[in-house]
Amino acid sequence: MKRQIKKILDFFIGLFNIFKLYLLDYKKMKNSELVFFFPFYHTGGAERVHLNIVQAVSNKKCCIIFTQNSATQNFLKGFKQIGSVVELNSILNKRSKTINKILENTLLKAMNNSIHIKTVFGANSNYFYEILPKISYSKLRVDLIHALAENDDREILLTKSARFLDNRIVINKKGKKDFEALYKSYNIPSGLLNKINTIQNGISIPEEFDFNINDKDFSKIKIGFIGRWSEEKRPNVFLKTAKIINNLYDNVSFVMAGTGMKSNIDAIENSGVLFLGEITDNSELKELYNALNICVISSVYEGFPMVFMESMLYGVIPISTNVGGVSEHITNSENGFLIDDNSSEDVLVKDFVKCIQHLINDTSEFKLITERSHNYAIENFNIKKFNKSYQKLLINN
Repeated sequence: MKRQIKKILDFFIGLFNIFKLYLLDYKKMKNSELVFFFPFYHTGGAERVHLNIVQAVSNKKCCIIFTQNSATQNFLKGFKQIGSVVELNSILNKRSKTINKILENTLLKAMNNSIHIKTVFGANSNYFYEILPKISYSKLRVDLIHALAENDDREILLTKSARFLDNRIVINKKGKKDFEALYKSYNIPSGLLNKINTIQNGISIPEEFDFNINDKDFSKIKIGFIGRWSEEKRPNVFLKTAKIINNLYDNVSFVMAGTGMKSNIDAIENSGVLFLGEITDNSELKELYNALNICVISSVYEGFPMVFMESMLYGVIPISTNVGGVSEHITNSENGFLIDDNSSEDVLVKDFVKCIQHLINDTSEFKLITERSHNYAIENFNIKKFNKSYQKLLINN
């Protein structure tokens, strides 16, 4: 009986939220020129990229639709400064087929009947793919895929959606190669590969960026892991590496910053690592990058981590598993270090330890690679090209 009452209550709550959406957001959506579908606005590299995309076209009327519940509000203010924000989680989480159908019809009516909306863009949102086949062919339909994992559970979703897209964006050459293999395995017409385009991520770099290698402290080395605690990031590899290095050297410290880590605080502290929490303030993040010497990525897969782009600007040396598009920017022993990913966790830890020891024991090379890391970021990561590419794609198509 209680379950039935809850079901009825949820139905009316969902209906009320759709009515509220219709009253408050429907007109804003219909009068927008660009509509974006993203899952979250909490802290994350993908979320940072999504905000950068919207900022690139901020001179247009934008409606940004979030489809899932965000862990924090880190980037929400930034999105609200650019366009109208619509949140669907309070409706979708009711899991009512009737409510979801009403919501879908409401959104499609707003988009398909609008004379203003030119482009509908989705990234990381499964809901976008649910409604994609019903979005009018008169709209430019675009998605962004940051990276494909091995045996990615989105394979069917991504291959089925290919024919409904006008453009599919990947962030590096590896991403395009992965889609070529994926399309081939699912017998997707080769002509659809022509719709895949590469736009590399970027970061904002001031015209006169002030970096002085002499400001870096090589007598007290600081090594960081910045990101979210998740299985594919393999934070335990970082913790095991930290524990070994801490037992060998007194002048090295390890820090972690990001989301999803509080429940693992005992493991972090037992490894001799300082947990800094989630850093959302840009000045605090810059201060951390200035203090770091090395940034570690131990992921199973990556596109190209935003944390590398941001930290390399400050001369932080990236040490990463050789996955995704990392090797397109990091040349081993040149501007960072690549660790072979085809190994057990224990072997990975040994390789990370060996690499860090090599730098600690050779200060001259440490300084040289620090400078190369900074120079590479200056020459290759400026967001200006990113902005122009998205402006051309989404506005001047």
